[in-house]
Amino acid sequence: MIGLVALLVAVAVLALFIGIYRYAQVAQELGQRVDQVAALTPSAPAKKGQKTRFKDRLERWLGRASFADRARAKLSRANIKLTAAEFMVIRFGATLVGFLAGWAISRHIVGGALLAILASSLPNWYVDRQQGKRLKAFQEQLPDVLSLLVSSLRAGHGLLQAVSLVTQEMPEPTSGEFGRVRREVNLGIPMSEALAHLVQRVRSDDLELVVTAINIQHEVGGNLAEILETISETIRDRVRLLGEIRTMTAQQRLTGTVLAGLPFLLGTALMMINPEYMKGLFQPGLPFLIAGAAVLMVIMGYLLMQRMLHMDI
Repeated sequence: MIGLVALLVAVAVLALFIGIYRYAQVAQELGQRVDQVAALTPSAPAKKGQKTRFKDRLERWLGRASFADRARAKLSRANIKLTAAEFMVIRFGATLVGFLAGWAISRHIVGGALLAILASSLPNWYVDRQQGKRLKAFQEQLPDVLSLLVSSLRAGHGLLQAVSLVTQEMPEPTSGEFGRVRREVNLGIPMSEALAHLVQRVRSDDLELVVTAINIQHEVGGNLAEILETISETIRDRVRLLGEIRTMTAQQRLTGTVLAGLPFLLGTALMMINPEYMKGLFQPGLPFLIAGAAVLMVIMGYLLMQRMLHMDI
């Protein structure tokens, strides 16, 4: 009976967070419409700023924290349409729901804590996964982007026109990222600064090499089309070699991930099923030291295996 009540409370908390998020969205949309209508009336300056939306207050409060900037950067690189406040609310809600569900299943606070840690890491895992997929797709499309830039430059177009052509012809994520570069330049930002923003968003070594070559050519002169063509050939060979390496090491990387994650997943599952059997590991003294040493060795082994399989080309 207690477990059922806890599960119902967890579902209610999750529904509450979803309702808060939806309320913030609706309030923002209604506020924008009111501002648009009020802008057409003479009394608009007097009424402007009287109502502060819940979402805006939450954004300002979280914006003072240091982790908000990191969250914004990660969400931007993953192309996830969420603000830092929304992401933190989702993560807090997942943590609370995981704790309540774990406590309901195991009837022990340690089980709730373990499931809360697992649930808290899921939003970050999803963002990191989307960011990695987007970066991989961008790097695979970059040689074709350079070929398109070279063809456009040799046809007599300027660099901004070549960027516009990339925006029109290439798929996502390349078209979206270069589209932002074009919009920034149209708003008056220098091309070098807009390209620097692109490097900050994408975090690609190949792209940084391309942007550095463009900046050097802009300062000292030279044939930009030939420079980009040479870089394109180099990047094609590098992408091909990296693909071969990832194919050959796929089994080892998967094995390392499974071996590192299996003890934690198995321990959490046993804690949910039989907490009395597992709570002996959390007793002060030698059992706790053995469990801590085992966790530390698993983490060190995973990091060492990932380092061995990582190659800089």
